[in-house]
Amino acid sequence: MSRTVALLFLLLSFVPVAARAAGDDAAPEPATETSQGALDSDAPVVESGPSLDFDLLEPSASSEPAAAPGLEDVELEKAVAARRTMLTLHQGLGFATLASLAGTVVVGQFHMQDRYLGGGDTGRFKLLHTGLVVSSSTLFASVGLLGLLAPTPFKKELRWDTITFHRIFMAIATAGMLSQVVLGKMTEAREGQLSQVGFIRAHQAVGYVTLGALSAGVVTLFF
Repeated sequence: MSRTVALLFLLLSFVPVAARAAGDDAAPEPATETSQGALDSDAPVVESGPSLDFDLLEPSASSEPAAAPGLEDVELEKAVAARRTMLTLHQGLGFATLASLAGTVVVGQFHMQDRYLGGGDTGRFKLLHTGLVVSSSTLFASVGLLGLLAPTPFKKELRWDTITFHRIFMAIATAGMLSQVVLGKMTEAREGQLSQVGFIRAHQAVGYVTLGALSAGVVTLFF
């Protein structure tokens, strides 16, 4: 009997010890969603600043000077305006040149008849003829320079139009003007010689050809 009581006493004292040992060995339960959210909300938030990865020696795209807008258009407008002005003067002086050259040819014909064809060699047309030669030559050179120096902002292909024919006739007139100067000097140098008559006739013929070429150039350009 005493042995049975002692055995029961030992069993009753062992049960609490085993229960405590089992509770200590059990794994802790994971934190709930509510507790995890509280932990996350309490954590400090780190804001991302500007990137420090840059090169001090590399120029920024915004620092480069931008090209002036419409610069090519402004230059084109200036070239077109200059061409329009120069060609307007070219046209106006062209009519003046034609009138001056026509007067030169007419007075030259009178001067030739007066001096070389039995007109008495009075010399009444010599001074007027010389003045018209100088004026028509100056005007002709001015007209030519205005046409040659006028800017050409638009490239044009060579084609058979009124401008092309105008240039051909003006080239003939230019050759005629230069020839007239040479023939006039050669005619004066042969004063009293039989060969002078031939140079006079050549001077006369070239004068009419030059006037015709200039007239054709004016007609093809303006009409």
